[in-house]
Amino acid sequence: MSSVADNPRVPGPQYLVAGRYRLLSRIGGGGMGTVWLARDQLLDREVAVKQVISTEGLSEDTADTIRQRAMREGRIAARLSHRNAIAMHDVALDSGEPWLVMEYLPSRSVAQILHATGTIDVAQSAQIGAQVADAMVDAHAAGIIHRDIKPGNILIANTGRNAGLVKITDFGISHAKDDVTLTQTGIVTGTPAYFAPEVARGQLPSEASDVYSLGATIYTMLEGLPPFGVDENSLA
Repeated sequence: MSSVADNPRVPGPQYLVAGRYRLLSRIGGGGMGTVWLARDQLLDREVAVKQVISTEGLSEDTADTIRQRAMREGRIAARLSHRNAIAMHDVALDSGEPWLVMEYLPSRSVAQILHATGTIDVAQSAQIGAQVADAMVDAHAAGIIHRDIKPGNILIANTGRNAGLVKITDFGISHAKDDVTLTQTGIVTGTPAYFAPEVARGQLPSEASDVYSLGATIYTMLEGLPPFGVDENSLA
């Protein structure tokens, strides 16, 4: 069986992305790809890099769509500069495969906290919700709709002077109101337990849909379960 060392194109620890970002360890994953802690060799700092789904074996049209989506995610997230949102640093192409380079925040997600504690008290839930809402206001003002606000996409810093700072992450399915290139009516994206009713019906999400998802997330923090039941991704 070949290893990462035998096949340098298989990303793993010590793999160098785009000649600049040295992978250190896997720190997460999701529907749109795996997230790694990495070292930016040029600026000598830790970053989070997200490997978008591999285009290997796909048709050129499909591969190009994935690359466009990655570039689009980078452009959308780069519009937002807010204390309570994970910053996007770069979009890198490595052997034709797209990677997103983001701020690294030592943290636990609200989902991880809920798995450990079951619920979060009223005061802390309100404080978390207020910080996410603050970032959401700026995102909406910039024409960005997140589309997937949920416990797994809310990070809480757990070290240093930033301890307790809340940041929203994963703009992987975000929608810029003026960028319709890759938007298809009727395609439902996000996590069903936190969908606004109109999104569940297949309509395009709006700013109000994000507000609904944040409300459902706060409810989950308080009660331990989403307002209308669970599915396999409810606390992811």
